[in-house]
Amino acid sequence: MTLGVGVSSDYVSQKDGGMTEPTLYPISELAAAASVRAVGSDSTRWSCPRVRIEKRRNWGSMSVAVVSRAAGETTCRSDHYRLTYFLTDFQGTIQDDERPEWNCELLRGNFMFCPPDTTLRCNLTAGRYIEILQTRDIYADLASELVRGGLICLAPRYDLCDPLISRLASTIADEIEGGVLDRILADALSTALALQIMRICGDPSEIGLAIANGLSPGRVQRVRDYIEAHLDNALTLSEMAEVACLSPYHFSRSFKRATGVGVHRYVIQRRIERAKALLRRTNQPLAGIARETGFADQSHLTSVFHRETGVTPGQFRAAAL
Repeated sequence: MTLGVGVSSDYVSQKDGGMTEPTLYPISELAAAASVRAVGSDSTRWSCPRVRIEKRRNWGSMSVAVVSRAAGETTCRSDHYRLTYFLTDFQGTIQDDERPEWNCELLRGNFMFCPPDTTLRCNLTAGRYIEILQTRDIYADLASELVRGGLICLAPRYDLCDPLISRLASTIADEIEGGVLDRILADALSTALALQIMRICGDPSEIGLAIANGLSPGRVQRVRDYIEAHLDNALTLSEMAEVACLSPYHFSRSFKRATGVGVHRYVIQRRIERAKALLRRTNQPLAGIARETGFADQSHLTSVFHRETGVTPGQFRAAAL
């Protein structure tokens, strides 16, 4: 079966007490990176307006959506790690591969986590939530570095409360609401999220956080030169880590230890400084300056420039004349 956006068999099933057969709702638009397949023998796809995607963004290792749903039953199975952060309270029942159906109350500000290949059946009240899907690679890479034996077993967990997870989910949601989430920041948030999930849903005694050594001056300079040469591109944590010959996790910690500033913050500073130079020396339109300094568009440049300097690019240019 091929869905309307050309993704095959990506959907969850949804039904309520007033229907005699399940309604299948395609969620390929919820997470383009996810492979979520219907569970059960009924392969019929019906239209269903009960799940609405309010906002959606995809980055390399993470796909995020703000979702509102009506009351009813859903069944899904994902190839990705899935974290659901509740923006409203939910009541109802849940069933997974390890436990029979049980009554539950899922509180606003709490979250649930499911590892890949977990079949999850939920019959819940209406509400809103943030759905975060992460690839297997990010967990595998962290486990190879930080877990004895290189493997970690993560179990489904429900209605958890963790201040760090709340801050990370809220930051991601706020950035989506603003329209732009820098790829470096997205990579860093995804790594922090996966690491905290490993601590909460795995065996903490298996995880050993190695102390990050500062980068040598030579490696720091190579990274700085790379950033300067690629400021007009969408820089990623992985590619900068590769220049430093470190993993993304250790690179982030080592760069801050060596320079006193985080990678994302450093790149933003360099983008702003280049934008200032172009504003002073050229009559180039703001849209062109945004492209040359790695911002998504003129609006993104204006927003970050004002946040960092207290004035808009136009005001800065006028004052520099």
